Amino acid sequence: MSGTEALLIARIMTDDERDPLISVITATRNVESTIGRLYASLARQTYRRFEWIVMDGLSSDSTIDLLRRFGAQSPWLRFTSAADCGIYDAINKGLMAAKSPYYIVVGADDVFTDDALSSYARAIADGDPDVVLSRVRRDGSVVGGFYPSRGWIGHSKAFPVPHSVGMLFRKALHEKYGMYSSRFPLLADGYFLKRILASDAVIVDVNFIAGTFAHTGISSVSKLQTLVETWQIQMLTERYRFFQTLMFIGKIIIRYPAVARELSKVAP
Repeated sequence: MSGTEALLIARIMTDDERDPLISVITATRNVESTIGRLYASLARQTYRRFEWIVMDGLSSDSTIDLLRRFGAQSPWLRFTSAADCGIYDAINKGLMAAKSPYYIVVGADDVFTDDALSSYARAIADGDPDVVLSRVRRDGSVVGGFYPSRGWIGHSKAFPVPHSVGMLFRKALHEKYGMYSSRFPLLADGYFLKRILASDAVIVDVNFIAGTFAHTGISSVSKLQTLVETWQIQMLTERYRFFQTLMFIGKIIIRYPAVARELSKVAP
């Protein structure tokens, strides 16, 4: 390679970092044990036109020290640490800081496959979509697909792939449908997805594995609140509210033992 070619490649890479296509947004708090694996998976990406925005909620462990070290090695990482009102408030702040037209949310305990961002970028180039759905490894299985006709059951039935890792969004969608709602501390993504489902947004389902979803978030352990927020979302986005209420009662009955165990652990 000639010196001129080397300089040209270096300039192109710098321009790509300055003008990212995809923002990866992560909300963190005390994630010293997992954040390194996510960082390593981003450092291995075959596609370089991305930025990683980390919104930290005043971690008291070594998370900030790790982010400083990662940032010194990788100019595509930007982070701040400040008080927030929960994970979706942090994600909203990340969205406002994002420079890219598209974004992906990823948890600090999730990881990407090496070609995940390359596959997302290819899907953008192929069809100029508003949303790209991929496949994700979760609990030892590969999940994904798109079933819009199942939206009456709930957002997770229409969109089996996790919001984290498995979905890419056009950032401009939030200009039409608002930011992630503070009304739903656990399932603001579900409300956003149901609003998109009822719109004319272009949603494409692409068969590639984007990474591994850890499935350790609060929505996976707070069963009762998850059920209640799902019911509220369905009441706001579906036509037959009485039927949605009957389904909600049925779910409570079916899952009563698990819900009762959860409530028994709550201090009086």
